[in-house]
Amino acid sequence: MRIAIGGFFHESDTFNPIITGIDDFIIFDRQEIFPNRNSYLIVKGIIEYFEKLPQYQLIPLVFAKAVPNGEVDEGLYRDLKAKFFRYLEEEPPFDAFVLALHGSMRVKNIGSAETDLLRDIHHQYPNIPVFCGLDMHATITDEMLRYATALTGFKTAPHIDAYETGWQTAQMADIALRGQVNLTMGSSKVDCLIAGEKSETDCEPMRSLIQLLQDMEMDEEVCAASLLLGYPWADTAENGVTALVVTRNNSEKAQAFAGRIAHEFLQHKHEFNFSSPSHPAQEALTLALKDTCKPVFVSDSGDNPTAGSTADNTSMIHLLSNELKEETAGKKVLVAGIYDPKAVEKCRKHLNRRIKLEVGGKFDTMYCKPALIWGIPRKVVTDYGLFKSDLVLFETKQFSLILTSKHIGFTNTEMFKALEIEYMKMDVIVVKLGYLTEDFKEIAVKSYIALIQGCTDEVLSRLPYTSRHELI
Repeated sequence: MRIAIGGFFHESDTFNPIITGIDDFIIFDRQEIFPNRNSYLIVKGIIEYFEKLPQYQLIPLVFAKAVPNGEVDEGLYRDLKAKFFRYLEEEPPFDAFVLALHGSMRVKNIGSAETDLLRDIHHQYPNIPVFCGLDMHATITDEMLRYATALTGFKTAPHIDAYETGWQTAQMADIALRGQVNLTMGSSKVDCLIAGEKSETDCEPMRSLIQLLQDMEMDEEVCAASLLLGYPWADTAENGVTALVVTRNNSEKAQAFAGRIAHEFLQHKHEFNFSSPSHPAQEALTLALKDTCKPVFVSDSGDNPTAGSTADNTSMIHLLSNELKEETAGKKVLVAGIYDPKAVEKCRKHLNRRIKLEVGGKFDTMYCKPALIWGIPRKVVTDYGLFKSDLVLFETKQFSLILTSKHIGFTNTEMFKALEIEYMKMDVIVVKLGYLTEDFKEIAVKSYIALIQGCTDEVLSRLPYTSRHELI
């Protein structure tokens, strides 16, 4: 049997003015997908499930991935989709699609990319089943439910089960194809939006809700149970929380279990809260600077690029340079970081020379303004990481600042190591994140969430929504 694999993976923030283009994506065509499977583990899980079964042959199409950002450029998306279908037309008949999708990718002038893709797949291949692995923050539309055979999503936040979700997606396809079993899917939607940092799965009530999903999957008729939280930084009518259950030919059980998950979510919705102490930005920074343990992490949560923000909000830099200037005395502070290609280029030309540098505030013009800072660019790293960004370490009297030439995440210590930063000696590390990644949790002695205003504002009521949902 022949399985078509591929997908598009992006989380699109409609409050972020950046249009995500081809330079923001990594794109793998056909056979390139196999050696690059580690670049996204849901794809790896799909591939490695089928590789162990000789009766299956994989047809790689195209896989495209970018760091969460603003909506995706329409022309780019149409080109990717055209390539996806062109590759299919060049292949002999096949038996199923198994796709790695995000669920909250939005395209300028089109809307939900997943809805658009699945609709076109259905129109061109109406008799071919489609199995999709999704992010926990997928936004499920009615058409996605209509056109997909089965959907399943991550069960962890931070997301550390992408590989397992890919494996589960492939397994559902295997069950349906090899066992000739009709899979049925039930869903139940809750019309509310929840900030991502209030839903860590190590904390209640998410811990118990995830345990409920796992208990349901112990039922031999249940293939997958998911609680997909939607994406709060997209101003869309179809947004919301969706419970999904896939069963082996038992639609009544699928719907009943999905209804139970949604009911349990509603019963506990007022219990969701931040897992770390959260304060206005100046208060969070002041508390961190007064702490005597180290390193203390402060999440610049309103400008989290891994959740879709611009990564150039300067609110924390302004505080450290002005209101909290005296509090930084005697402290080693690292700020990670600011996305600013022009600042990176200027630093490259003036390495180890004291310069006046304008940073940030070029994309996020609603919530901040550029910062003018004096300092010395100490180190430049080129082609860092999967997205080949240049990095700069810029030192001021108050703090050290990481600058990036591309819109990337600040998620692990590899960036610090590349810049030869002695991060364990830092008193305070400010990162553009919400909840800390596993890498940072391992080294953080204490952490705070700074509730700044930005494109990923954790205080959802401050965002200019036009669609109406209950906000948690």
